[in-house]
Amino acid sequence: MHRENEYKHLARNTRKRGCEEQNAQLRAQWESLATTYEQLADQSKKNDDTGNSYDPLDPTRTVWPSSST
Repeated sequence: MHRENEYKHLARNTRKRGCEEQNAQLRAQWESLATTYEQLADQSKKNDDTGNSYDPLDPTRTVWPSSST
């Protein structure tokens, strides 16, 4: 799945959870998070279109350098 689709999926799930929330403040926070995921999806699409990509969640990227000790 492309990163754009993953963010859209997260936005849908987050928005759904927000709709089920009774507390107005928490509902607003869920909506804010869903909007952020949508923005990330748009940004991800633009990155795909330009060919520039930096994916902090890339599973092939080494997070911790190996220790020689």
